[in-house]
Amino acid sequence: MRGLNFNKVSPRLAHTTGKLGSPGGERVLIVDDEASVRCITAKILEFHKYKVTVAANAQEALGLVGHQTFDLVISDISMPGMNGLEFLETLKQCAPLTTAVVMTGTGTAVMAVRAMKCGAQGFIPKPFTEGELLATIQTALHEAGLRRENMAMKLYMPLLEKTNAALLNAMEAKDRDSQGHSQRVALTTTRMAIQLNLNEQTRTQFYFGALFHDIGKIGIPDSILRKSGPLTPEESREMARHPEIGAHIINTAKGMDEAARIILHHHERYDGTGYPDGLKGNAIPAGARIVAVADAYEEMISRRIYADGASPQEAIAELIKGKGLQYDPALVDCFVELASETLDESA
Repeated sequence: MRGLNFNKVSPRLAHTTGKLGSPGGERVLIVDDEASVRCITAKILEFHKYKVTVAANAQEALGLVGHQTFDLVISDISMPGMNGLEFLETLKQCAPLTTAVVMTGTGTAVMAVRAMKCGAQGFIPKPFTEGELLATIQTALHEAGLRRENMAMKLYMPLLEKTNAALLNAMEAKDRDSQGHSQRVALTTTRMAIQLNLNEQTRTQFYFGALFHDIGKIGIPDSILRKSGPLTPEESREMARHPEIGAHIINTAKGMDEAARIILHHHERYDGTGYPDGLKGNAIPAGARIVAVADAYEEMISRRIYADGASPQEAIAELIKGKGLQYDPALVDCFVELASETLDESA
């Protein structure tokens, strides 16, 4: 199966991959026995809005770490007494979540590898430019943030697995037509995310966004959800509130920000005529664009209380008609490729 590269094939999705953020007041500890280096490094970082503390040696730094919390530690390697590598080993034990970057005048690959083994997330050879310093520490902070988010998600996952069944059962009790629909949309969304070579953390957010995309229907009156005929304009406006209701419900769960954005925007249209915000093209979160395709297909092939479902071939034809209007063209192509393989296997 030919994979679609997330960055190359579908550039309209690229805004979801994340960019290095600008400094936001992170607390930085600079450890170096050379006063001039401490001073220059501190001035650069303070100019860029970092909150800086300095220490002249490893022992002083460990005393500070014992009483304060730092987002980043920048340490020289060659220092009298406890050297930088020994300091990093100790730092790993007393403050394991602290991000560390090392500086040294011995800019060799061997030294860099040794530093990384001791827990460093970045390496700055001396002398350095302002750009080199900032790029290294921003990259280290960014990568450390991703690791923490991934760790939090893994710890949080068991709780989500226990509660999602209750939420889905509550929704399906209100809307008989939705039984099993959310699970199928989540499965299709995950398959598309794998096809697009997305990482595990992104796939997890997309999975939950898809699984709970219609959870806001809990807040919609039964008289509207179970109505067999067309909705009145007023009823349609009420039904259109379910993405906002659902996003609010899921956004209360820690670490579900992206899933909530998917829920909020899964009824946006690629041409900008959807709701709730009328977002267009790239402005629609990638996860919401994927769910829109998966949701539409599952809706079309599902047998409803008042209508028979379409055949898979008919549903695919409708998705293709909607390319560039309701759906992201690249994502329709991705889905069609996956669906065609499934249909071929079942033939």
